Amino acid sequence: MEMQRSAPALGAAALALAGLLAAPASPASASGSTGQGCGQLRIDDSLPMPSAGHHARRSVVVDGNCQVTYGRVEIAKVAGIMAEPRAYRTFSDMYDCCNILMTSLTTKTDAASSTYDTHVNREPWNAGWTVQDVARTAGATVGTRAEFGYRGIFDPTGRWYHNTHETFVTVAADGTATCRQSVVLRHAFIGWHWEHGCS
Repeated sequence: MEMQRSAPALGAAALALAGLLAAPASPASASGSTGQGCGQLRIDDSLPMPSAGHHARRSVVVDGNCQVTYGRVEIAKVAGIMAEPRAYRTFSDMYDCCNILMTSLTTKTDAASSTYDTHVNREPWNAGWTVQDVARTAGATVGTRAEFGYRGIFDPTGRWYHNTHETFVTVAADGTATCRQSVVLRHAFIGWHWEHGCS
């Protein structure tokens, strides 16, 4: 079973930003807290699979020098998760400088099946981020690769922004597991940040 969810429209905030279309501005100057583009970036990471009922997560920020800065790994207890039967989940979330979740991919797997879940931030008039392609892998390593495109307020051409997320869970014969995530940004900006984790 495959699931896809979509965020609600930005409403009044997006309508206010729509005025940007009236002025000739390049996509590079329409996004990002300082208007500075950082070009293409690829960010990879792997995290320890915590014990059942816990999650591990890390935040990665594109800093003022267009460098990728990794935060510390945080492990915390997740309320309401039963220890057995064990199900594994890994996620990759990409936020802009205003802390708006642009694109997201989650892969979930257990002994019987695996699913994925995508999230896209939409804008009024049927604009914003969209899912363009999804590919799956099965076996000892369960993974999902999702490509996202954007056409909307910050780029009406649809050629500037593109995010590719990958999430993987590898389950060993003894039941232990590891997870890894990556995101590729066709164009990135100062202040964008990537949240990823596993449980």
